[in-house]
Amino acid sequence: MADRAEVLLIGVPKKLIVNELKANFTLHVLPKDDTAGAMLAEVGPRVRAAAVTGAPDRMMGDVMARCPKLEIVSSFGVGYDNIDLKYAVEHGIVVCNTPEVLTEEVADTALGLLLCTVREFPQAERFLRAGKWNQAQYPLSKATLRDRTAA
Repeated sequence: MADRAEVLLIGVPKKLIVNELKANFTLHVLPKDDTAGAMLAEVGPRVRAAAVTGAPDRMMGDVMARCPKLEIVSSFGVGYDNIDLKYAVEHGIVVCNTPEVLTEEVADTALGLLLCTVREFPQAERFLRAGKWNQAQYPLSKATLRDRTAA
């Protein structure tokens, strides 16, 4: 499959990412041990793209320099602070990310935290698990979200 572009994956090789990349490219997963340098020496000269799965994994200039045909680095996450932008810009390497990939999940979490705060769910759960419900009722929470809108 020499006609397929070669991609370097840095970070946790999540099954979905690996399967999709393997379906379209020749994939090389950078090991996190002392064999990484040898692997980069072998495949780096052929690599045209890199994918970084997210923090704490990084794509720094020293790794990009070992991939002279590198055209694009993609970060699987909202930010790209784990990529050496200065090096990428100086060498014409495109950097991209996946903005808004977790927007709905963050909104769901915010609503969950709001409900926990207003209705005191964590405190009530601790009260219940401590067996205090046999001695007294947990007081109704004073706050309410009645007639309010989350926007």
